[in-house]
Amino acid sequence: MTPAEATWVAVAPGSALVARPRLFGALERLLPVRFVAEGGDGAQACAGVVRFGAAGAGGPRPAFVVSDAVADGAEPRPVTLATADGVDRRLRGAVLLDRLGCPPPAVAGRDEVLAVDADGAAVWVRTPGAAPVDRVASTLPELAEDTVLYALLSGHAIATVGLLQFLRTLTAEHRSRPPAPRATIVFDDPNLRWRSYGFLNYAELLRHADAHGYHAAMAMIPIDAGRAHPGALRLFAQRPDRLSLNVHGNDHNGSELLTPRDDAGALALAAQALRRVARFERRTGLRVDRVMMPPHGRCSPAMSRALGAVGFDGLSAIHPLPWTNEWRTGPTLTGMRPADFVAGCPVIPRMSLESSPTDIGLRAFLEHPLVLYGHHQDVASGLDLLAEVAGVVNGLGDVEWTSAGAIAQGNAWVGVRGEAARIHPFSRRLRLAVPEGVRSVTVLEPEDAVEHGVLTGWSVGAGAAVPFGAPVAVPAGAPLDLRLHGAADVDAGALRPPAWQPWPRLRRVVTEARDRAAPLRA
Repeated sequence: MTPAEATWVAVAPGSALVARPRLFGALERLLPVRFVAEGGDGAQACAGVVRFGAAGAGGPRPAFVVSDAVADGAEPRPVTLATADGVDRRLRGAVLLDRLGCPPPAVAGRDEVLAVDADGAAVWVRTPGAAPVDRVASTLPELAEDTVLYALLSGHAIATVGLLQFLRTLTAEHRSRPPAPRATIVFDDPNLRWRSYGFLNYAELLRHADAHGYHAAMAMIPIDAGRAHPGALRLFAQRPDRLSLNVHGNDHNGSELLTPRDDAGALALAAQALRRVARFERRTGLRVDRVMMPPHGRCSPAMSRALGAVGFDGLSAIHPLPWTNEWRTGPTLTGMRPADFVAGCPVIPRMSLESSPTDIGLRAFLEHPLVLYGHHQDVASGLDLLAEVAGVVNGLGDVEWTSAGAIAQGNAWVGVRGEAARIHPFSRRLRLAVPEGVRSVTVLEPEDAVEHGVLTGWSVGAGAAVPFGAPVAVPAGAPLDLRLHGAADVDAGALRPPAWQPWPRLRRVVTEARDRAAPLRA
């Protein structure tokens, strides 16, 4: 990278950079930043410095100072961020965990305390000025082999958050524009056979969503995509700004998307799910978003490949690698971007409706879309939980509530230089507004899809596919529809369905009857 393409940042002492190749390599892939050793070539042109140890913390450039002590043996302790301008709005008042086995920074004069420990002692202090200095009572260790950058947020949160905030400020000139902040609330299982499903009354839900400013999506099981109640259809058709549909498995036969281990079985299942919702769309005129919500949040690698191959925009799961319950392993940047490409299918992170305000704020700080999910039982005592969640999300700033489909199709980083735009995609399909003055766009191959070789190029709408990195002329001011193409893409209509079995329908009849009877039992 040249200084024109990225912001250069020094690391002092230089030995700290040498000792942390995985950590600083991950940050260079996440942000337009180039790290160089203090005193080495290019250091004089650096916009700031990351310093290990307090010596020489002042100077003509902004600095972020962490301890050079080793704190891995200490237990993580709660750290409360201030409600101050120096803290990113999305994390003000949040309580994070950090090992804090380091000397606390001194506070003097004009210093601003940005975070304190449980005893009220300062653990993050900023000295303002033309070259502000941030000092934290934490450290930044090297990433262990197969450990992801996200893992630092559970043991070195104050240093990681502070460093990301510091680097984002320094790289603002070069950073691609992140996706617009968007949110949705998803309920797994409901269908439109009636005006309600279990404890969810759709008309009441719509009134509540209007009053509290949120969007509610029903993750419908494709086996249910048959008859629909006219009243429910009218409600969803009239108010797509508040109500939408997406896909939840196929038969919902246990963790059915985790079961397929081979590509043929996975393709048959994914294609059947897509055909079922397509028939529902033709019968009803309603749109069903091509975002898969896997039952129990689990999905095998073969199933991930199949979902992308048959035409899903992506899937949404709790864990970036949806066949595991693990956050700490995988490619280094797993969990740090708006979605992770897994075997050619983007995985959009989602979280429980019962997530804490800190967890929601942290996901927003990481620039994730906010997909909050639950079940009809979560509102058995009323819709107050939804009002609380909407209040937390709306308090984060200018967040747009919309459908899971709109979230997926807006999931991209966009960088503009002159009349050219470079797009980092996090969805198989995108619908973006062409930035003013842009005459050509280039779509970059998702970094985490390169190794698998499952994506072959991209196109504008149904146009001819071009290689990643190749520019294409676009009309000014028009919406831009983009598609990513895969080597294994297939027509869902050309695939045979899985072998017919009576049990999925019988099981679904029983579970739906149970859900619909729940309010009567209560």
